Amino acid sequence: MAKHVLVVCEACGANAEKNASNHETGGDRLLNQLKELHKKWPRKDELAIETTTCLCICERACAVAFVGAHKPTYLFGDLDPAACAADLLTAGELYLDREDGMVSAHKLPAQLRPRRIARIPPAP
Repeated sequence: MAKHVLVVCEACGANAEKNASNHETGGDRLLNQLKELHKKWPRKDELAIETTTCLCICERACAVAFVGAHKPTYLFGDLDPAACAADLLTAGELYLDREDGMVSAHKLPAQLRPRRIARIPPAP
């Protein structure tokens, strides 16, 4: 089991972006894109992709969080569900490569830099 997780908010964009025909949210679209890329990603065994019902930052949808054992959690929002999946996996590589989990904003893919909302310290 992976000790690192990319958590995707499944409810993100539910009110603003819900398609009446299929009820797919932005979070659903992002999750589907991530799953497709993740299947072929060489480091898929190191970073699991999971969902949560809500990350409680609805005003900044779509949102994800990188969570790792003994590492800070990074929260990203205002993501374009159609265009950020590959960048998130690149950010995931940076997160995996740092033993302490500290990823400088300037090392993130350019599209993700302004989307980083928080770095939450690891639990003691």
